[in-house]
Amino acid sequence: MTTRARFPLLAKVLGWLSLHLAILGLSFFLFVHWQLGLGLDSLLSGAAGERMCAFGDVVIARVSALSPRRWNEAIQPLAKARKVTATVFDPARVIDFPLVVPSDVLDRARAASPPQRFNPGPPAGSPPPPHPAFEPEDGRPPPPELRAEPRPAPPREELDGRPNGPPPAVAATCRPAFLMHAGNGDGYWAGVLLHLPPLGNRPRPPIMLLIRADHLDGSGMFFDFKPWLWGGLAVLFLSLAFWTPFVWGITRYLHRLTTAADSIAAGRFQVSLPPRGHDELGNLGRTIEAMAARLEHLIAGQKRFLGDAAHELCAPLARIRTGLGILEMKLADPDRAAIASIEADTAELAALVEEILAFSRAGNRAPSQEAIAVEPLVREVLAREASALSVALAIPPGLTVMADPLLLSRALGNLVRNACIHAGPQAKVVIQAAEISEAVTLTVTDDGPGVPPEELPRLFEPFYRLDRSRSRDTGGSGLGLAIVRTAMESCGGTSVAWLPEIGGFAVTLRLPKA
Repeated sequence: MTTRARFPLLAKVLGWLSLHLAILGLSFFLFVHWQLGLGLDSLLSGAAGERMCAFGDVVIARVSALSPRRWNEAIQPLAKARKVTATVFDPARVIDFPLVVPSDVLDRARAASPPQRFNPGPPAGSPPPPHPAFEPEDGRPPPPELRAEPRPAPPREELDGRPNGPPPAVAATCRPAFLMHAGNGDGYWAGVLLHLPPLGNRPRPPIMLLIRADHLDGSGMFFDFKPWLWGGLAVLFLSLAFWTPFVWGITRYLHRLTTAADSIAAGRFQVSLPPRGHDELGNLGRTIEAMAARLEHLIAGQKRFLGDAAHELCAPLARIRTGLGILEMKLADPDRAAIASIEADTAELAALVEEILAFSRAGNRAPSQEAIAVEPLVREVLAREASALSVALAIPPGLTVMADPLLLSRALGNLVRNACIHAGPQAKVVIQAAEISEAVTLTVTDDGPGVPPEELPRLFEPFYRLDRSRSRDTGGSGLGLAIVRTAMESCGGTSVAWLPEIGGFAVTLRLPKA
């Protein structure tokens, strides 16, 4: 028989919630991807632009006092620490870049670079001016051609029409210029426009810093995924924290309802459910409690009726049997045969009434739970019910159970008697016991013809027979196994009928261990 997997309601609800959140996350990812596909420059106005400016400020502080030929050398440690690569963009010296810059990035960098102002060269025949950012690196004086006096700067009116005078102080600043994905798939590139501080009283033109990264995050400089990730996890956690108590409350109450229904199905009608407002589950719980109380009342009334009816039948049967005995003594021998058949029917009716009384007492009698040694009780039952039958015992010594001695003895006696009736006098009966966890199982097995598998669930019903046409001699009264189940339930145990693989019939009693 194939066992289907069971998924609790809590797992289903949490699974649907997780799927819902996953769909929301995927939708958000696709939306962000679509937005980024419209243009990465939109990121520059946020935290990405601030991080690029912060990196640019560090670069300005490092290169402002160096000559241009040493800028790239000074930038590389800074870029390596940020896990990116960087270079200063010079349109006139692209071939000297330490990086291979894609053509579309070069075009974008040229377009974003400010136009170079016209600076007239020295007049013909005058010595060349010294390099404004020349730095003696070895302590030697500059060569003679660089020690010449610089030519005075032309009036400012000649350059841009503004009045002549000292240039205003310019602070070192930076501004993100662009962010793009290289067309040939060579990573992501960003351009940052750096405004270096003036050299003396001479302003310096801005320079373009190119930054390259393999991925969009740029090691956290271009796009930081961590806030989005932590935000998504926070949304997931809050959703679970909000929904889990609600779903857990529903599933816990449903579990209690299921336990109560199982208890009612097993014949235990004393169920109690915690109150739960006036919603649908609360109404269902109150309905189950009312149903259990009604069933308990009906079953108790049925058993009481059977007991009272059987008890009331005992006195008339006793008088009938007494009268038949007196009548038999007064009749002649030829007439006693007719009286004998009436006496047999009366005895059968008296035995049936006795079984009904036993069934009623097993259900209505308050059991006295006490520790019982299993092996001595089984031997006592065998001596009473099947002294001529060969029975194999497999009971561990010293095994004890908690039960009512009279009810357990009656249940075992009925099982042994059924084995003798249905399997015949030559039946092989095995009684074995085992200790399982906090319980003890007693199994009575015979090698008789057994029963059809579909009839097993109904064998413990009162007055149920496999073949309705059978008489009492061949089919019994139908109360034997019903008495077994009632006795076990009164002792706090269970009884199960099953079919062994080698054939025959078996009933297992499960009782709490002493």
